[in-house]
Amino acid sequence: MGKVITALLGIISVKLITNYLSTGQYGHYPAIYDYMAIFAIVADFGLFTIAVREMAHDEKQIEKIIGNVLSIRTILAILSFGLGIVIAFLIPQYKGTIVPFGILIVSVATIMTLVAGTISSVLQVYLKMQYSAFAMIVGKAITVFYIVATILWWFPDNPTAGFPHLLYAWIIGNFFAIALTYIPSSRLVKIRYRFDWIFWKEVVLKALPYGMALILGTVYFRIGTVIMSLDPSLSHDIGLYGVAMRFLEIVIIIPAFFMNSILPVLTRAIKENLIPKIRNILQYALDFMALAALPTLVGGYLLSKPLVAAISSDEFVGIGGVAGSDTALRIVLFAMVLVFFHAVFTFTLVALGKQSRLLLINLVAVIVNVSLNLYFVPRYSFVAVSVIAVISETIILLSAATLVMRTLHLRPNPTVLIKSTLSALTMGLVVYYVQPQLQTIFELKSLFITVPLGALIYGACLFLTRTLTPEHLALLKKNPSSEIQSDVSTF
Repeated sequence: MGKVITALLGIISVKLITNYLSTGQYGHYPAIYDYMAIFAIVADFGLFTIAVREMAHDEKQIEKIIGNVLSIRTILAILSFGLGIVIAFLIPQYKGTIVPFGILIVSVATIMTLVAGTISSVLQVYLKMQYSAFAMIVGKAITVFYIVATILWWFPDNPTAGFPHLLYAWIIGNFFAIALTYIPSSRLVKIRYRFDWIFWKEVVLKALPYGMALILGTVYFRIGTVIMSLDPSLSHDIGLYGVAMRFLEIVIIIPAFFMNSILPVLTRAIKENLIPKIRNILQYALDFMALAALPTLVGGYLLSKPLVAAISSDEFVGIGGVAGSDTALRIVLFAMVLVFFHAVFTFTLVALGKQSRLLLINLVAVIVNVSLNLYFVPRYSFVAVSVIAVISETIILLSAATLVMRTLHLRPNPTVLIKSTLSALTMGLVVYYVQPQLQTIFELKSLFITVPLGALIYGACLFLTRTLTPEHLALLKKNPSSEIQSDVSTF
């Protein structure tokens, strides 16, 4: 629920910024974030996930692990972002633009995000992420408030002067997120920077394959925008693609957070070699991904035009056969579904200690992605980038799923997948016929009717097909932190 709320706040920020900036100016915004995302993942290096796994393995070492991982991530962040900033100021295409300075500001904000994320790993292990969710919500709300103040009060008629403040907003919000994450975490364990060099060597070696895999994964996810940003004539196209990607980024945080929540329990089950329970956990995870991703795909596809207009402006919607952000959104939604499902298998590979296999999978995806982008982007711009993203995610899913199923002799039950697909299509059929009439009457406000209506129909279909039952909902009322040592299938 915390991620849903922060996702909604993220959509509000996109709406505000895209209405404030022109498509050309907005093109700089995703260019800055996608460029820095590559260096951010170097700073992250998969240490959050590895730290959660190691703390779940040995809870007596939590204080030692969190202190050293915090030190490693902070130093990596400073070195990585420092390199990124220097390179940005040397790129000829960025000279005379706001991009290098923007990269400097975003670097500070991202370092703060990494620190808050590292501290929250303690809450993740103890299954007390409600505190982390509260911190994220407050931080995001403050960021949005700062953006609102910039647009409505401080620089309403001067987007050029206001643009840096749209970036400062993330620093202010992240400061509060760090403070509100640190307070509950410090009550569980003592958090301070530690410098155990032997431990550093051990954890870096463990994280190296997964960290490299994440770097490669970020490259294939972001490289299309970076390639487009090197051509000044495509700044308008970057703006169009950026709206679709911001929507995608907001949504795909959900599977990552969900699997990070599963990881401690999954790791314990693997440590005790409880194969039936491992399979049970993975089946629940796959079922959740199907239940969440499929209605998002169907609803997002059918409502792509009003959604883009709602979260940005009519300037970003395609007209008369000309591709717009709605075109990109319809394509990347298929990539979104693939991300939801492959998150289950990639996190399982980490829990199994097979990070090196994930590295190889992502390497293949990067080679394919970069090669296709270099060839097709000059010809088809962001449409090519969108399609190539789907191809890359398909490679990841098929490879990771095959490896996990062979290792665990896993044969997923497709019942929930089939029923949720039928439920999503039923919802889509109603939305397809109802939305045009509602939009004629209420225009964009029709989304406030269509989206809840679609959710209601989808939920009703899930109960009618017994995909969800009252017993499933009862599980949500249980306190997971009190049942860590009980039947793993509860989770």
